[in-house]
Amino acid sequence: MRSPALDSAAAWMASRSRREQILIAGLGGFLIIAAVWLLILRPLIDARATAISRIAAYEQVMVDVRTAGALGPSVPALDGPLETAIPAQASTFGIAPTVTADGDVTVTGARYDSVIPWLAALEASGATLSAVNIRRGAAEGVVDVTLRVVQP
Repeated sequence: MRSPALDSAAAWMASRSRREQILIAGLGGFLIIAAVWLLILRPLIDARATAISRIAAYEQVMVDVRTAGALGPSVPALDGPLETAIPAQASTFGIAPTVTADGDVTVTGARYDSVIPWLAALEASGATLSAVNIRRGAAEGVVDVTLRVVQP
């Protein structure tokens, strides 16, 4: 069974001169090649280039991670009584804590961006932090902190 549309197209093509038939076939071939290029090959080439650049970026990150030094300055262990060791360490972060003999620490009006690294350094120095409570202070970016520190 042939469709009427194909019969009509075949009759139309047959009514053209040999030269027109060759030009129409050439134009059809060109359109097919252009469609394959634009719809299939070009997106694949672009996706490949994107993937290669992503892989190169990930490899560069891995090289940077492998060649990076220590994550931060090494923190010495807390030595001596907590009443003197904690304020000495906190002073390097610009923090002035109040420490009781049983390890309760209170900080009032300290910058948040100083408190978090100080707490990380305190833990890295071997102390165990418990009951950490950070509250928003009176000014923006300022916090009040209470915590308990246990020396190993």
